Amino acid sequence: MSTSTRLYSMSIPKASPLPPNPTFADLTSPTWLQSRNKRSRPATLLQTLKTAAVALPTIALLGPVAFLSQSLLSRSRPKPTLPPQAPSELTSLPLPTSRSYDIALVGVTGFTGKLVLEYYLKTYPSLKIVVAGRDLKRVKSAVDAVKEICNSEKDIDMVQASASDWSSNFSVARSSKVVVTTAGPFAKIGNKLIEACAYSGTHYADITGETSWVRNNVKRLGGVAEEKGGVLCSLCGHDSVPWEFSVKGLETKLEGMGEDMVKVVLTDEIKSQASGGTIATMVDSVENPLANVKSDFDPIYGAKKGGKVVNASPKFVSKGPDGWMSFFMMSLVNAEAVKRSASLNQNLEYVEGERVDLLTGVNNTLSLYMSLCALYVPALRKFLMSKNIIPNPGTGPSLKQQQNGYLRVIGTGYGSKGSKVRSCIYFDSDPGYRDTARMVAEAGATLLEVGEKKEGGVYTPGAIIREEMTEKLLKGGTAFVVE
Repeated sequence: MSTSTRLYSMSIPKASPLPPNPTFADLTSPTWLQSRNKRSRPATLLQTLKTAAVALPTIALLGPVAFLSQSLLSRSRPKPTLPPQAPSELTSLPLPTSRSYDIALVGVTGFTGKLVLEYYLKTYPSLKIVVAGRDLKRVKSAVDAVKEICNSEKDIDMVQASASDWSSNFSVARSSKVVVTTAGPFAKIGNKLIEACAYSGTHYADITGETSWVRNNVKRLGGVAEEKGGVLCSLCGHDSVPWEFSVKGLETKLEGMGEDMVKVVLTDEIKSQASGGTIATMVDSVENPLANVKSDFDPIYGAKKGGKVVNASPKFVSKGPDGWMSFFMMSLVNAEAVKRSASLNQNLEYVEGERVDLLTGVNNTLSLYMSLCALYVPALRKFLMSKNIIPNPGTGPSLKQQQNGYLRVIGTGYGSKGSKVRSCIYFDSDPGYRDTARMVAEAGATLLEVGEKKEGGVYTPGAIIREEMTEKLLKGGTAFVVE
């Protein structure tokens, strides 16, 4: 057995079930996390002072170096261009009359991709699955490792498909009802696959957090997908299902009361490990910016929106409805996802931050900004990755770290007539890996069931499959209430 197979062969035991029908008071109680054996350790004064003593001079030193490094890179790289269009001999093919597979999974050689396959084998064992990848030897090794931990004898077909090859991507898309992919950075290697799905009328789900890429896809491929009938659904994982579903739940509650939502505040409590893939995507988005599709309006909104989302999230530490809030990196992505799914009859003020005490907020934010400065100095980033201080793409947290992870998002929605509603969504394991895999897997399963009933186009899950996907998440270890 290979080292990678052996490391992966220790699957996490199934978590104890959540209490039936928890209320908002249950989910937000001070004892909830303890009852789930989760621990959140606040920063001490001494720890915060030590962090400040290191972070402040480091930021002062590395900040200008990072800015200079990126400025020099921007001058030396070629001007961004739009992705090439698929050959006409492929885009003019008639839609397939039959599909050999329910789901095609791309990215199984990566950490999250293996978790998605594991989830499908355990939760949907009857699905007809094909796994696609560039290196079939690595694909087979990954599939064998997952089948071993699942004790599965299921036959899983494997096909070779390269991100750089149009024909193989069209072959994958045309043979499957749904494509689920975890292979990023998506703006770098995902263009041919999503375009193949658009022209093939194939439903599609990914875990990207690259909102600029999604924005371009709405404009470039939205009309094609609408014509062909395929639902292309991005941001189906930790980026940004919990927040998008929270906002939509609060919005729907206020709509039932005859009010528009004018402000939403989301406070996040999270324990999750940094993702090598996410870090690679962040770096690539800065060092290789996208060319934007020309448009008279912001494509991510759509042409008929009557308002806009104003992101008023804290950039350091500020007061929120539940105490102190600190800057949360993913608020930059989550606010963009909400733009795609919110009704927006008028402007919506979006506020999101991590729920902390003051010392923890200062400690965490200084640590984050220091890490970002280091991340954008290429030589330093390369050194830190060589020492595994920054995780490399394809790597993931230990089993214990995944088990101990969690996410709790508490939402407050403010109505146009003064009403206030609350929500809480809770995920019981590491949201960036284990639960991201579950989210995108359920997005794929949802599209398989209801995709044909939806209008084709480029969406986020909150805009097209929220209700159906929520039901699946609730059955699999998520709690979500709005009241």
